[in-house]
Amino acid sequence: MVPQDRLLRLYPIAAIILLIHCVGAITQAQNRIDPAQVSIVYRVPKMEQVTVHRGIVFDNMAGKPLALDAYIPHRAGKGERLPSIVFVSGAEYVRQWRWFITWGQLAAAHGIVGIVPDKRYQRGLDGIRTGFEDTEKLLTYLRTNSDRLGIDPQRICLWTFSAGGRLTSMGLNPGAPTVRCLVSFYGVLDLSQEFAAIGDERERDSLLKRYSPLHVLESTVNSGGKVPPILIGRAGKDTPFINSGIDKFAATALRSNVTLTVMNYPEGDHGFDALNDTPQSRAIIKAALQFIIDKALE
Repeated sequence: MVPQDRLLRLYPIAAIILLIHCVGAITQAQNRIDPAQVSIVYRVPKMEQVTVHRGIVFDNMAGKPLALDAYIPHRAGKGERLPSIVFVSGAEYVRQWRWFITWGQLAAAHGIVGIVPDKRYQRGLDGIRTGFEDTEKLLTYLRTNSDRLGIDPQRICLWTFSAGGRLTSMGLNPGAPTVRCLVSFYGVLDLSQEFAAIGDERERDSLLKRYSPLHVLESTVNSGGKVPPILIGRAGKDTPFINSGIDKFAATALRSNVTLTVMNYPEGDHGFDALNDTPQSRAIIKAALQFIIDKALE
């Protein structure tokens, strides 16, 4: 295990690079957009009529309680166990963002429980560590409290966005709680650049194999581990930093014969699901939801 203080001394430059890439991608796309106020561009009838259980605390050990909002299909029957989607943003506390409120509503309108959680996810290695810890606690909570939430613990899907793409590793690592399928929209899937400032090769490799989705995928398939079906939404106008990672991840998955769907939107911006109100954005969102429905019902 790499000492934490050692890594924190090595990490700041790479953390700043990631912050510039991810924030710059959104700013370049449309700097007038406030993610707390904008809704996703795909809608279906009556999606606002779903039932929402807000502020369900799943961890009290952090500096402040971590909670989730659960969006429940309006006609969910008593005792019914439904598939669920955990929406993992690139930020920390997004339960009040219209962006993720509408994602939760859309999931519930499709008969799926939408989970929008808190997490500690400041930039830097410490943020990666706490993001992983909190997401693992969340997945464990969902399984142990599945009856209360009305979800099927065997049909939990993980959907990551932007810098939250780093947490895609949670669904790839055989040692972590298993998920039924994975979706990532314009996600950071290769952490090689983030850890490039770490001069010690063994330390760098240790971090990559623990946290980088690309490298966790490689380790899992090389050890014969099972990889869940994956769908990636790629924005053609995203930064080279993000898209090069997606491309490497997809190439590795295909080379390893992993079940993979890549939907490329050539004119799409980082955040196309809310920034680009186009038929292409809506088609990708619709296809990704259908992907989860199909995999959850297998």
